[in-house]
Amino acid sequence: MYFAASRAEQLGFTKSIRHPQKKTCPLCNNDFIEDSLPMPLIERLGIDRLDFCAPCLRNTALQGTGNNSLSKKKILIYLQDLALLLGRVPSQDFGEGKTDLIGMSNSERLAFLKLLKNKPTTVRVKLVFGSWLNALIQAGILEDGTRKNSRGIQSIAKDGHMCLSLGEKTIDEYLYAHGIDHEKEPRYPEGNYRGDFKVGTTFIEYFGLTGNPDYDAKTNEKIRLCKKHNITLIAIYPQDLVSQQKLENLLSVFVIKI
Repeated sequence: MYFAASRAEQLGFTKSIRHPQKKTCPLCNNDFIEDSLPMPLIERLGIDRLDFCAPCLRNTALQGTGNNSLSKKKILIYLQDLALLLGRVPSQDFGEGKTDLIGMSNSERLAFLKLLKNKPTTVRVKLVFGSWLNALIQAGILEDGTRKNSRGIQSIAKDGHMCLSLGEKTIDEYLYAHGIDHEKEPRYPEGNYRGDFKVGTTFIEYFGLTGNPDYDAKTNEKIRLCKKHNITLIAIYPQDLVSQQKLENLLSVFVIKI
């Protein structure tokens, strides 16, 4: 390492390296120097976008952070605000991942970090709601099968597809982000049924209202048709959207690794 550094300096390569800049953190208004951020935080922001100080990031975006006494009402408001900003179902560990803030504009990152400063701990969510899934359901973000007429929040995904719920939109935007060509609402070979997505010959269904008798009967009929016509079916349920890893495990078969 020392040889490489000395050789780079001898060849003049180090002259092109800019010096760390002094900046003011928009979260706390305190000044800091760019090189005061450790590597894990630099990876989260990007080497040329070090706009927030280490203490603020440590208190908002890293594992183990959050308010451990937040009220039920404030947790629900936080979840609704987070889903609104994201435009999809928020995972339990959003903000802690290395790539969660990458690709956002400066104003978007500031909005998310301001919101994350008021997040509950995962322990608090589990204590109040029993699970992250239950919290999302009570916040109206994920569907509840006991509500017969509920189809969630309709929205348009980044690829222009109309989605009937944030669950559908989360799946659609995962496919879009990974460059996976997909058809919206493909027809089943028989009956008056439409699927949620089709990739190649594979159907992807988001069964968001599981627990509703009428909905479950329709779900079982779709599963039967897929078996009858030898169609590969990937079934996704609300609990599969509570973490990015669960969704990736289900859809990774379509992702081309380079």
